[in-house]
Parts: sequence; C-alpha cells; structure tokens
Amino acid sequence: MKVVFDTNILIDYLKGIEKANEVLNQYEDIHISIISWIELLVGAKDEYDETIIRQFLHMFSTQFITTKIAERSIQIRKQKRIRLPDAIIWATAHDLRCILVTRNQRDFPADDPSIHIPYQL
Repeated sequence: MKVVFDTNILIDYLKGIEKANEVLNQYEDIHISIISWIELLVGAKDEYDETIIRQFLHMFSTQFITTKIAERSIQIRKQKRIRLPDAIIWATAHDLRCILVTRNQRDFPADDPSIHIPYQL
C-alpha cells in the first residue's frame, strides 16, 4: 500500500517511539511531502543530528509541491481551516492517491478513508 507519512510520525520514529517504528515498517511504498522534509531538518539540534535525519529521509520518496498540489492545498485550507503545512501534506497524499498516516486527530478527520491514525501518545 502506498502512503504519505505526516511529520509527527517521523518525529516519533526519530525519538525512538516503538509505535512509530511499527507503523513505518508496515509499508513499502512510502512517501513524504517536502514540507515534512523541511520540518525535520529545521528541528536538527546540531550537525550530527542533521546527518542522522538526512540518512533517515533517504528511506522515503520525497514529493515536491506541484501546481496541482498547491491548488488542492488551497481547497483543503479553505474547507478545513488547518495550517498550510498540514494542508500541503494532505494534498500530497491526495495527489498520489494514497493514505495519509498521521496521529494528528485535531486537524485530520479520523473518519476520512484517506486518513489513517494508527496510534495516539
């Protein structure tokens, strides 16, 4: 199954949270938005941390923002009133026709079939 991971799942994995590790290992066709790529690297504490994060990011196919993703992000943002980075990540999943894996229940509706919330902390 093809999935897009939200940044929070990736952060959990890097923090050593076992549930995130289990979720990441469930899928083979794994993608992230360039937004998640940026958010992870901005959070690097030092050069060593950045190196670890960059190596981790190589596991994923990184999706860049196309005009189609940008247009879908605008629609999502107007309808759902979520932060722009979240709208872009969700639009990326829509564009790839795959599921968004997140633990963000506040911004992403758990009853939406395109959203998978595998665990909560």
